[in-house]
Amino acid sequence: MQRIPVTAPSKATGKTREQLEAVQRKMGRVPNLHATMANAPAVLTAYMGLHDALSHTSLDNRLRELLAVTVASANDCEYCLAAHTEIGKNLKVDETELFHAQEGESTDPKTRAALNFTRTLIEKRGQVGDAELSALKAAGYSNAAILEIVATTAMNIFTNYVNLVASTHVDFPRVMAGAKS
Repeated sequence: MQRIPVTAPSKATGKTREQLEAVQRKMGRVPNLHATMANAPAVLTAYMGLHDALSHTSLDNRLRELLAVTVASANDCEYCLAAHTEIGKNLKVDETELFHAQEGESTDPKTRAALNFTRTLIEKRGQVGDAELSALKAAGYSNAAILEIVATTAMNIFTNYVNLVASTHVDFPRVMAGAKS
Protein backbone atom coordinates (compact mmCIF):
# COMPACT_ATOMS: atom_id res chain seq x y z
CA MET A 1 0.00 0.00 0.00
CA GLN A 2 1.28 3.43 -0.91
CA ARG A 3 2.23 5.27 2.29
CA ILE A 4 2.24 8.78 0.82
CA PRO A 5 -0.67 9.21 -1.59
CA VAL A 6 -0.50 10.50 -5.13
CA THR A 7 -1.90 13.92 -5.92
CA ALA A 8 -4.28 13.82 -8.85
CA PRO A 9 -3.30 16.49 -11.39
CA SER A 10 -6.90 17.77 -11.29
CA LYS A 11 -6.52 18.40 -7.53
CA ALA A 12 -3.17 20.21 -7.82
CA THR A 13 -3.03 23.99 -7.95
CA GLY A 14 -0.70 26.70 -9.21
CA LYS A 15 2.80 25.80 -10.29
CA THR A 16 2.37 22.18 -9.18
CA ARG A 17 -0.58 21.77 -11.53
CA GLU A 18 1.41 23.37 -14.35
CA GLN A 19 4.30 20.97 -13.72
CA LEU A 20 2.05 17.92 -13.68
CA GLU A 21 0.38 19.10 -16.88
CA ALA A 22 3.83 19.49 -18.48
CA VAL A 23 4.68 15.91 -17.47
CA GLN A 24 1.33 14.76 -18.92
CA ARG A 25 2.13 16.46 -22.24
CA LYS A 26 5.65 15.02 -22.39
CA MET A 27 4.93 11.47 -21.23
CA GLY A 28 1.26 11.05 -22.11
CA ARG A 29 0.47 10.47 -18.44
CA VAL A 30 1.61 11.51 -14.96
CA PRO A 31 3.68 8.73 -13.41
CA ASN A 32 3.10 8.04 -9.73
CA LEU A 33 6.57 9.38 -8.87
CA HIS A 34 5.57 12.87 -10.00
CA ALA A 35 2.09 12.61 -8.49
CA THR A 36 3.64 11.56 -5.17
CA MET A 37 6.20 14.37 -5.23
CA ALA A 38 3.32 16.80 -5.85
CA ASN A 39 2.49 16.49 -2.13
CA ALA A 40 5.52 18.73 -1.58
CA PRO A 41 5.66 21.33 -4.37
CA ALA A 42 9.27 22.29 -3.58
CA VAL A 43 10.32 18.64 -3.94
CA LEU A 44 8.60 18.32 -7.32
CA THR A 45 10.13 21.61 -8.47
CA ALA A 46 13.60 20.56 -7.32
CA TYR A 47 13.35 17.20 -9.06
CA MET A 48 12.02 18.62 -12.31
CA GLY A 49 14.68 21.33 -12.35
CA LEU A 50 17.50 18.87 -11.72
CA HIS A 51 16.10 16.39 -14.24
CA ASP A 52 15.88 19.11 -16.87
CA ALA A 53 19.39 20.41 -16.15
CA LEU A 54 20.91 16.92 -16.34
CA SER A 55 19.23 16.27 -19.68
CA HIS A 56 21.59 18.90 -21.11
CA THR A 57 24.90 17.27 -20.16
CA SER A 58 27.50 15.40 -22.17
CA LEU A 59 25.89 12.12 -21.04
CA ASP A 60 23.50 10.71 -23.63
CA ASN A 61 20.00 9.44 -22.82
CA ARG A 62 21.13 5.82 -23.09
CA LEU A 63 23.88 6.20 -20.49
CA ARG A 64 21.66 8.21 -18.14
CA GLU A 65 19.05 5.43 -18.19
CA LEU A 66 21.69 2.73 -17.65
CA LEU A 67 23.03 4.73 -14.69
CA ALA A 68 19.48 4.98 -13.33
CA VAL A 69 19.04 1.20 -13.62
CA THR A 70 22.34 0.67 -11.77
CA VAL A 71 21.27 3.03 -8.98
CA ALA A 72 17.79 1.51 -8.69
CA SER A 73 19.24 -1.97 -8.45
CA ALA A 74 21.82 -0.94 -5.85
CA ASN A 75 19.07 0.64 -3.72
CA ASP A 76 16.48 -2.11 -4.30
CA CYS A 77 14.02 0.42 -5.69
CA GLU A 78 11.43 -1.60 -7.59
CA TYR A 79 9.67 1.52 -8.90
CA CYS A 80 12.78 3.10 -10.41
CA LEU A 81 14.06 -0.20 -11.78
CA ALA A 82 10.76 -0.67 -13.61
CA ALA A 83 10.55 2.94 -14.79
CA HIS A 84 14.09 3.20 -16.11
CA THR A 85 14.04 -0.24 -17.69
CA GLU A 86 10.90 0.78 -19.60
CA ILE A 87 12.33 4.18 -20.55
CA GLY A 88 15.54 2.46 -21.67
CA LYS A 89 13.56 0.05 -23.84
CA ASN A 90 11.70 3.01 -25.36
CA LEU A 91 15.11 4.49 -26.21
CA LYS A 92 16.00 1.20 -27.93
CA VAL A 93 18.57 0.20 -25.29
CA ASP A 94 19.20 -3.52 -25.64
CA GLU A 95 17.38 -5.61 -23.04
CA THR A 96 20.58 -7.49 -22.21
CA GLU A 97 22.37 -4.18 -21.64
CA LEU A 98 19.61 -3.09 -19.24
CA PHE A 99 19.89 -6.42 -17.42
CA HIS A 100 23.68 -6.12 -17.03
CA ALA A 101 23.33 -2.52 -15.84
CA GLN A 102 21.59 -3.83 -12.72
CA GLU A 103 25.01 -5.07 -11.59
CA GLY A 104 26.90 -2.06 -12.93
CA GLU A 105 28.13 -4.03 -15.93
CA SER A 106 28.21 -3.44 -19.68
CA THR A 107 29.80 -5.00 -22.73
CA ASP A 108 31.00 -1.52 -23.72
CA PRO A 109 34.19 -0.62 -21.77
CA LYS A 110 33.38 3.10 -21.48
CA THR A 111 29.84 2.44 -20.29
CA ARG A 112 31.09 -0.25 -17.89
CA ALA A 113 33.52 2.27 -16.36
CA ALA A 114 30.67 4.72 -15.67
CA LEU A 115 28.36 2.04 -14.25
CA ASN A 116 31.10 0.53 -12.08
CA PHE A 117 31.96 4.00 -10.80
CA THR A 118 28.31 4.65 -9.95
CA ARG A 119 28.01 1.36 -8.10
CA THR A 120 31.20 2.13 -6.14
CA LEU A 121 30.03 5.70 -5.49
CA ILE A 122 26.89 4.32 -3.84
CA GLU A 123 28.67 1.55 -1.93
CA LYS A 124 31.31 3.96 -0.59
CA ARG A 125 28.82 6.80 -0.01
CA GLY A 126 30.84 9.15 -2.17
CA GLN A 127 34.20 8.24 -0.64
CA VAL A 128 35.75 7.07 -3.91
CA GLY A 129 39.50 6.98 -4.30
CA ASP A 130 42.00 8.08 -6.89
CA ALA A 131 41.87 4.67 -8.58
CA GLU A 132 38.14 5.03 -9.32
CA LEU A 133 38.60 8.50 -10.79
CA SER A 134 41.61 7.36 -12.80
CA ALA A 135 39.58 4.48 -14.25
CA LEU A 136 36.87 6.89 -15.40
CA LYS A 137 39.41 9.25 -16.93
CA ALA A 138 41.19 6.35 -18.64
CA ALA A 139 37.83 5.33 -20.14
CA GLY A 140 37.55 8.78 -21.70
CA TYR A 141 35.45 10.76 -19.24
CA SER A 142 36.31 14.42 -18.65
CA ASN A 143 36.14 16.11 -15.26
CA ALA A 144 32.81 17.63 -16.33
CA ALA A 145 31.42 14.22 -17.31
CA ILE A 146 32.54 12.75 -13.99
CA LEU A 147 30.59 15.43 -12.13
CA GLU A 148 27.61 14.79 -14.42
CA ILE A 149 27.76 11.09 -13.50
CA VAL A 150 27.86 12.04 -9.81
CA ALA A 151 24.89 14.40 -10.22
CA THR A 152 22.91 11.82 -12.21
CA THR A 153 23.62 9.23 -9.53
CA ALA A 154 22.52 11.63 -6.78
CA MET A 155 19.30 12.53 -8.60
CA ASN A 156 18.46 8.86 -8.96
CA ILE A 157 19.22 8.17 -5.30
CA PHE A 158 16.79 11.00 -4.51
CA THR A 159 13.99 9.42 -6.56
CA ASN A 160 14.79 5.97 -5.16
CA TYR A 161 14.45 7.28 -1.61
CA VAL A 162 11.19 9.11 -2.37
CA ASN A 163 9.72 5.94 -3.86
CA LEU A 164 11.01 3.70 -1.07
CA VAL A 165 9.67 5.97 1.68
CA ALA A 166 6.33 6.51 -0.07
CA SER A 167 6.00 2.88 -1.20
CA THR A 168 5.02 4.35 -4.54
CA HIS A 169 2.75 2.05 -6.53
CA VAL A 170 4.69 0.82 -9.58
CA ASP A 171 2.89 2.06 -12.70
CA PHE A 172 5.44 0.73 -15.21
CA PRO A 173 5.89 -2.89 -16.31
CA ARG A 174 7.50 -4.67 -13.37
CA VAL A 175 11.06 -5.93 -13.57
CA MET A 176 12.41 -8.57 -11.25
CA ALA A 177 15.81 -7.51 -9.95
CA GLY A 178 18.50 -9.67 -11.47
CA ALA A 179 16.15 -11.04 -14.11
CA LYS A 180 15.72 -10.21 -17.74
CA SER A 181 12.43 -8.43 -18.26
